[in-house]
Amino acid sequence: MESYPSNLEEGCLLALQYFGIFRYPLKLEEIHIFNPSKATLEETRTALDKLLAEGTIYQRGPFFLPVKDEDWVPARVKANEKAYQLLAKTGKYGSIIAAFPFVRGIAISGSLSKFSATENPDIDYFIITEADRLWIARTMLHLFKKLTFITGHQHYFCMNYFIDKKSLTICHPNLYSAIEAATLLPIYNAPLFIQFDKENEWIREYLPNHPGLVNFTYVLETKIYRLKKILEAISGILFPGKVNHFLMRLTDRKWRRKWKRAGYPEDDYDRAFMTSLHISKNHPVDYEKKVLTSLVEYQNSGR
Repeated sequence: MESYPSNLEEGCLLALQYFGIFRYPLKLEEIHIFNPSKATLEETRTALDKLLAEGTIYQRGPFFLPVKDEDWVPARVKANEKAYQLLAKTGKYGSIIAAFPFVRGIAISGSLSKFSATENPDIDYFIITEADRLWIARTMLHLFKKLTFITGHQHYFCMNYFIDKKSLTICHPNLYSAIEAATLLPIYNAPLFIQFDKENEWIREYLPNHPGLVNFTYVLETKIYRLKKILEAISGILFPGKVNHFLMRLTDRKWRRKWKRAGYPEDDYDRAFMTSLHISKNHPVDYEKKVLTSLVEYQNSGR
């Protein structure tokens, strides 16, 4: 499904085309870190100058575009402003998630982790749990999320990707996964995400110029959650391993029924809903397939 650049100019185009799917122009530094071709920043600048001279890409202020569309730049500026406003609130919502039993690490994911937000945005989270307790933590968090519908705050608690400490390595490497993992914004337990970054060295194969997880601006202050510790202790005497396994099977059956009723291809289920003792990925829209397919179509169109 993926196409790889044979030179630096093609790498620049691939980065621009990838974000062009979202009508999102890029700055020089962003093209550099999302370029699948290894290069220095100056080499990337030279490659862009060549593409500009050929008329293959366009520039508006500090932004580069794969198509000549004047609306992309103000739309991006507005999306960035909205994102920074929303990120200022993540401490409040992140601290609620952190207080739940067996939650060990939290990061912002999705478009917000790339500093982009729409008028009615979601806050997506990537959550690391204690080993062999993922489904207990996930179930409690999603029961809580059902309550947030009452107050209209459900969009601030989109918890759609969980891994536990036994499975810090993302097991489905591709360009989409690399960009999503590299752009996570940790907000709880930064050292755990530093370990996560080290255990996903495969990301460098796709993004050799990316510095990895280096933005810890939004990390919460360390707090002691006493109730959390008490609940974890109680859970420890209630056969948590069996409960964790039961909740995984129960959730998987529920998801498979919904997927089948929606008429989606069965072959796509395991990618959109990764379900194991150590991983829970719940992406019913399956952006991974959509983005990678769109990228191939974008390239095949000759744009």
